[in-house]
Amino acid sequence: MNNKAKIIPLPPVDWGDGVEKEVVLLELTSREGVTGLGSAYTGAHQLREALALYQQDPTILHNANAEMTIPMSAIDIALWDIRGKEQNQPISELLGGRKRNRILAYATMNMLMTSAVSGDTFEKKLCAMLDQGYRAIKLSIDNFGHRDFGHRDRFGHRNSSKSDSEWDLCEANLLKSARTIVGKNVKLMLDVYGSNPHWTPDFDWAVKTAKVLEELDYLWFEEPLTPEAVHDYARLAQSSKIAIAAGEDFILLKDFENLSKLKAVNILQPDCTMVGGLTAMQSIRSAASQNNINLIPHGWNTAVGLAADLQFQATMADDKFCMVEVMPHRSITDLLKHNPFALDDEGKITLPTGAGLGIALKENFRP
Repeated sequence: MNNKAKIIPLPPVDWGDGVEKEVVLLELTSREGVTGLGSAYTGAHQLREALALYQQDPTILHNANAEMTIPMSAIDIALWDIRGKEQNQPISELLGGRKRNRILAYATMNMLMTSAVSGDTFEKKLCAMLDQGYRAIKLSIDNFGHRDFGHRDRFGHRNSSKSDSEWDLCEANLLKSARTIVGKNVKLMLDVYGSNPHWTPDFDWAVKTAKVLEELDYLWFEEPLTPEAVHDYARLAQSSKIAIAAGEDFILLKDFENLSKLKAVNILQPDCTMVGGLTAMQSIRSAASQNNINLIPHGWNTAVGLAADLQFQATMADDKFCMVEVMPHRSITDLLKHNPFALDDEGKITLPTGAGLGIALKENFRP
């Protein structure tokens, strides 16, 4: 294997709560001179190590441990981009055939817990998302549901100032306020980031919150439990009418297969820039579909990751969960020669028509 590689480190991605994760791009050029783009949630050193291992033994690409699978993701995505360009086909056609040309985009809105007073920051941010054209919004509310009887006293923590029933009402009112603001025709989802190491709410809280979300017609409830609570996830998924989503922190196929077999969730959320690229995403979707579980990619990454998600989701026949996550930060908005992610009047992104991923980097992002 004689591919030439350029590694392009990007600014870290902010996951909230003081957590930043390294992210990197890859330009991989084949012996024939065809260049493909890849992306991974890792640093330049790790990607350099993965490239060296891959050069020695290409079979390691989809047989690495969890730590090395993450940087291998960039290589796999770049190889798909190269393959598409060599065959003059969009990647979606190579993945099984493009079944749609537009994909619904949902925005993830990060903000602090609030009392949902009319005209406050919560309402203004939601209205701003609507003004930008989004017709699907995921609320990611810092401290939503958290119990904290310590020194932190920001609004929304379940400290001793209120009883549990009072906090339940406060949270329910916020969810109801969001539905009132956006109206009944906008899809709403809630992400409480149960993979946060400081997560405190329990199964009973998740059941109560799921019922509130059902009544308000939210589409899914994301990470309501810790990743280790797989059997509680299964209980919740089987007892709730709202879809339960999780999986953004899992890496290996065997873990997604386990979640699928246990029917622990209704929606799996692998990140193609972490799990081994588009090849792994296909395997994960196969495991999910065998157990009647949906898959929506986790997309809190880069423009290259979003382009890969679009190609992947374009192969879906079912419309209900055919979506991609969009995060409007520099790793999305400033990387490409033109913006291929503009929303139409239905909040959808039209897929690029070019070969491979259908995108190209701006020159000033090259090393």
